[in-house]
Amino acid sequence: MMPCCSSREWVLAILVFAALFAAAPAEETSLPTAKYTLSCNIEIMFPQEMPPTERLEIIAAEGLTAYSFWHASPELAQEMATAAKQLNLTCGSISGTGDAGWSTGLTKPGAENRYLEQIKEKIEIAQIVGCQNLICFVGQRQADVPVDQQRQQIVAGLRKAGDLAEKADLYIVLEPLSRPGHSHMTVLTAKEGFDIIEEVNHPHVKLDFDMFHLQLSEGNLINNLRRGLEKGWIRFVEVGDVPGRLEPGTGEVNYQNIFSILRELGYDGYIGMEHGTSSTPQHAIAAVKKMAFP
Repeated sequence: MMPCCSSREWVLAILVFAALFAAAPAEETSLPTAKYTLSCNIEIMFPQEMPPTERLEIIAAEGLTAYSFWHASPELAQEMATAAKQLNLTCGSISGTGDAGWSTGLTKPGAENRYLEQIKEKIEIAQIVGCQNLICFVGQRQADVPVDQQRQQIVAGLRKAGDLAEKADLYIVLEPLSRPGHSHMTVLTAKEGFDIIEEVNHPHVKLDFDMFHLQLSEGNLINNLRRGLEKGWIRFVEVGDVPGRLEPGTGEVNYQNIFSILRELGYDGYIGMEHGTSSTPQHAIAAVKKMAFP
């Protein structure tokens, strides 16, 4: 039979344990405050018949401070710019290339001028809405052009595009796409994108890390995200879950960890919400805000 401890011995044991516990270093579980800004894309989350200015009103009502869009005429861009100013919204990104970026791009010999002219047109739209980020593609793979030649044309063309952007205080932001839906396009992985950005080596040519596409193409999101941010290659980040391209939390990507990494690394750029919704735009915005700002 074990001997009983006196009340005095119990009190002393408790005090010793409490002193040891208090002296132990507390486990660090907090992360830095989020510095990024959510930018809601107004294209695929909203009914197509809804006027763009009404979409901006919903975004602002849900507590966001930025929006993104793909294409707009100068007149529509001015209309959105006026509405955004009244709603205290900034523009996170627009598409920086027209149809040339999806076809001849910089990969087809002799097509560079058309590509650069379209970028000039997008620069004018960006200046109307006060946006710095032009999300760009560099064309399809050309079956009759050697791969090395296509790569040289991409690098040379992006340097010229970077010069155009720099003069306007904007950025060319290259977006890798994904297999199988875009297998005909040139840049399909973060690795390919990083290699091009590194070779171009232009301060106004960076990468758009679109996690929907990159999860489909190669996965390894966190390692690639960390590397790209630490190297200074990534300027813009986009979210959307797989499968379905709906709001984060509906698919296989652990977006809670993704947002934690972005906070840990001090990412202070825009996060483009380029995805649909499983319910309503308000529901999707609330879901992303809950993850991004827990």
